[in-house]
Formats: sequence, structure tokens, C-alpha cells
Amino acid sequence: MKTQQQIEQQQRDQLSKLITWVGTRRRLAAELGVSRQVVYGWVDRGRISATAATQVHIKTDGLFRREDLRPDVREWKEEI
Repeated sequence: MKTQQQIEQQQRDQLSKLITWVGTRRRLAAELGVSRQVVYGWVDRGRISATAATQVHIKTDGLFRREDLRPDVREWKEEI
């Protein structure tokens, strides 16, 4: 079982890897149909929203899994 600190670090790391993979925060925002401010908020908080994590999972064909982006979510509302 991971500690809260480990979970938070994983979320920050995965978000950082995602932004690097996409290229820029601006491009990530465009790909997900959100504003740049939303993405900057994720970076400030250190985690992507659960809804966006699902979108990323789908758009990347599982390369970035929502469970890795948001390991704190215990139950997902929708199936992929």
C-alpha cells in the first residue's frame, strides 16, 4: 500500500511525463478541450482531474493509464 506522499508524487510525475509527451501545457489543453488555466491548475495542484485522466487514457490508447495518472481514485464511474 502506497503512502499518501507516494501517491501525490506519482500523480505529479505522471502529469509531468504527460505534458512532456504532448509537448506543452498549451497543447495538452487543446487536446483535451480545456483552457490553459485548467492545465496550469492541475500543475499547481500536482494532479489532473479524474475526468481528464479518463480522456487521456482513451486518447493515448492506454499509454497513459488513468489509474496511473490518478492512483487516488478508487472507483471509476465509467468503463473504458
